[in-house]
Amino acid sequence: MRRKLILALLIILIIPSLSPAEETKELAADYVARIQDEISADISHLRASLEAELDGINLDSPDIAARIQELEQLTARASEDMAAWGYTPEQRQLHTNILSELITAYSAYGSLIQSQQSQPPASDDVSSLGSIASPDINSSDSLRQEIAKVSRGLDVQVFYLQSKISKLRLDLAEASSLRRQLKAAQEGGEALELPHTHILSLENARINAALTRLQVRAQKAAFDSNVRAILRFRRQLADMQGKISFTKELLDANVEALQARISELTEEMTSARKSLSSANSALKRARASLTSADVNAVTAASSTFTARSARVSYWEYMTAMINEEISMIRETQEVWRKRYKLFHDEASGEEIWSYREEAGSRQQELQKQLDSIRAMENVVFREIDSVQSQANAEGVSGLVQQNLMQAAENRRRIVSEVFNRYETMIPRAMFYQQRLYTEANDNLGAIRLAEKVSSFSKETVMSFLNTELWQGEGYSVTVSKLTIAVAVLLSSFFLSSWGSKWIKRRIMKRAKASITAANAIQRITFYILWVAFALIALNIVDIPLTAFAFMGGAMAVGIGFGMQNIFNNLISGFIVIFSRPFKVNDIVEVAGTQGTVEDIGSRSTTIKTWDGLDVVLPNRYFLENSVTNWTGTDLKKREILKVSVSYDADTREVERILLDVAGGHSQVLKSPAPFVIFKNFGDDGLEFEIYYWFELRKASGAKISSDMRHHISAVFKREGIDIPYPQRVIHMAGSPSAEREEESGKV
Repeated sequence: MRRKLILALLIILIIPSLSPAEETKELAADYVARIQDEISADISHLRASLEAELDGINLDSPDIAARIQELEQLTARASEDMAAWGYTPEQRQLHTNILSELITAYSAYGSLIQSQQSQPPASDDVSSLGSIASPDINSSDSLRQEIAKVSRGLDVQVFYLQSKISKLRLDLAEASSLRRQLKAAQEGGEALELPHTHILSLENARINAALTRLQVRAQKAAFDSNVRAILRFRRQLADMQGKISFTKELLDANVEALQARISELTEEMTSARKSLSSANSALKRARASLTSADVNAVTAASSTFTARSARVSYWEYMTAMINEEISMIRETQEVWRKRYKLFHDEASGEEIWSYREEAGSRQQELQKQLDSIRAMENVVFREIDSVQSQANAEGVSGLVQQNLMQAAENRRRIVSEVFNRYETMIPRAMFYQQRLYTEANDNLGAIRLAEKVSSFSKETVMSFLNTELWQGEGYSVTVSKLTIAVAVLLSSFFLSSWGSKWIKRRIMKRAKASITAANAIQRITFYILWVAFALIALNIVDIPLTAFAFMGGAMAVGIGFGMQNIFNNLISGFIVIFSRPFKVNDIVEVAGTQGTVEDIGSRSTTIKTWDGLDVVLPNRYFLENSVTNWTGTDLKKREILKVSVSYDADTREVERILLDVAGGHSQVLKSPAPFVIFKNFGDDGLEFEIYYWFELRKASGAKISSDMRHHISAVFKREGIDIPYPQRVIHMAGSPSAEREEESGKV
C-alpha cells in the first residue's frame, strides 16, 4: 500500500513539472496506469471470496425494499421478542443496534444502486482525441493545469479506495467468522449465546460487504474516468510539442488581461478600504460604550463590540488579500515576459540562471504562505465554534444573540471570501513560477553552463584545482587529486556497505547462519572492502601511501588520546560478537537496563526496553558490568506471588485453592509445576507464597500475577476466606482491660 501511495504522490509532484522530453518518456512509463492496474488487482483478488460470501443473497431493489419492511416489523415487535427470549438490558441494546444498522445498510445499498443505474456507462476509448487547431502557450498551460487538478483528485481517490478495500477485507473476515460459529451451532458442536442476534449480525456483515463493494465500484469508476482524462490531456500535450506558438501579440494580450484584472482589484481595494474605515469607526464607538461590567460578561455592549470587531477583522483580511493578489498578478506579468524571452532564446545565461533560482525560491515561499493560510483557516474555524456556542448558550437571546450570530457570520465570510480566494490564487501563482523554473532549466544547455563558469573565471578555478599541497619522490598531491580521492573514498563507503549487506543476505540464505554471526561477518567484510577500495582510490589518482607517512605520528597521538574510547568499544564489540554471551532477541539486564537485544554492533549494542525505548549501550559496558541473560539457556522464569489470609482460614484449603489457581492459568508452565509455601505467621495474617514458572517469550510475569490475583480474590470471596487488613491493638492506661492485665501480671 505504501508503494501505491508513493506513486500517487509522484503523479502530483512529477506531472506538472514535466519538460517536453520528460513528457514523452512519461507516456511510455505511465505511473497513473500502473496505480490503476495495482488497484484493479487488489479488487480482483477479493472477488472470489466476496461472491462466495454473497451467494444466495437477493440484492435487487424489490428484494431490498421488502427486507427493509421486514426489518422494520422486527424492530416494532423487538421488545416483545426480546422479553420472550429473556434478554438482559445490554443484550436488548445490542439487538436493537444491529436492527438499526441493518436498516441503514439496506437503505444505503438501495440508494447507491439507483444512483449507479441512472449514470451512463463511461467510455474507455482514449484514442479519438480532439486536436487543437493552433496550439499556443496558453493552450499548453491550460492542459498542464487540468492535469495537475485531476492528479490532485487522484491522490484522494487512491487513499479512499485503499481504505474501502481494507474495510471490505474486514467485512468478509467478520462474516466468515460469524458463519463458522453458526455452522458449528447448527451441527451441535457449540451453542450460541444469542442465536437471533447472531443471525442478524451475520446478515449485517454480509450487507456491509455488499455495500462496500458498490462503493468501491463507484469510486473505481470515478478513478478510471480521471485516469482517462489524464491520458487524454497528456496525449494532447504530446501532440502539441514542437507546434506551440508564443507571439508578441499573445504576450501583450496576456499582460493586458492581467493589467485589466489589476484595475478591477484596485477599485475593489478602494471600496474595501472605505468599508474598513467605517468598520473601525463603529468599533471605536462600541469600545467607548463598554463598561467594566461588560469585560467578562456577555452583554449587549460586549456582544456589539464582538460583532464589530469581527467585521473589522473581515475587512482587514480582505484588504490584505486584495493587495497580495495585485502583487501576485504583477509577478505573473513579469513571469510572462521572462517566459517570452526564454521561448525565443533571447535570455542570456546569467538571466536564465537567475530566472531558475528566483522561481524555485518563490515557489517555496508561496507554499509556506499557503500552509500559513490553511493554519489561519483552522484558527478562524475555532473562533466561529466559540462564538456560535456563546450565541446558543442558555439564556442568550435578543440583541445579544443577534450580535453574536453576526460575529460568527463575519468570520465565516473570512473563510469563504478571503481564504478560499487565497487557496485559488496562490496555486495559480505557483503554477506560473513552476513553469518558469522548468522552462529555464530546459534552456540551461552547455553554452549557458559555459557562460556561468566563465563568469567565475575558469582560469581561477583551474588554478585552484591544480594547487600543489605537498610533494615527494615521484609524486605530488594537488587539490584536484585529493578531491577525486575523497570522492572515491566516499563512494567506496557506500559500495562497501552494499557489498557487505549482500554477503550477509547470501550467508543467511545459504548457510542458515544466525543473525549475530551474519552481522559479525558483515562488519568484518565491510572494513576489508573499505580498506581495499581506499587503496584502489589512492592508486587511481597516483597518490602512494608514503604521501601520508607524515600523518602517522599525529594519528598515533589521536588514537592514543582522543579515540581510545572508540577503539575500546570496537574491541569489546568483537569480543561480545565472538564469545556470544548473548545474541539478538535475547532478554538481558545490564547496568540497570533490562530488555530485548535488538542489534549487536561493532561499537554499541541496542536494547529495546519493556517501555518500548531503544537504549544504545557501548560494548565496553558488557565487559565491565555483570550481564544477566534471562534467555541464555532457558526461556523459563520463576515468579513469586505473595498472599495473606486471616488466622481463621483453613491453611490446607488455602494451599489447595492457590495451587488450583496457579495450575489453571494458561501461561503458567506445568513443568516445573507450581507449588505453595506456607511462609510465616505474620503480624496481620497467615502468609503464603506461590512459586510458578512461565516462558519469557510468550507471557508477562506482571500480567500473569495480575490475572491470578483477580482469580484468587474471587475464589476467596466465594469460599468465605478473608484477606486481612493491617491491625494494631492499643491499650490505654487506666482502662479496665489494662488493670486486669496488670493484676494478672502480679499474680
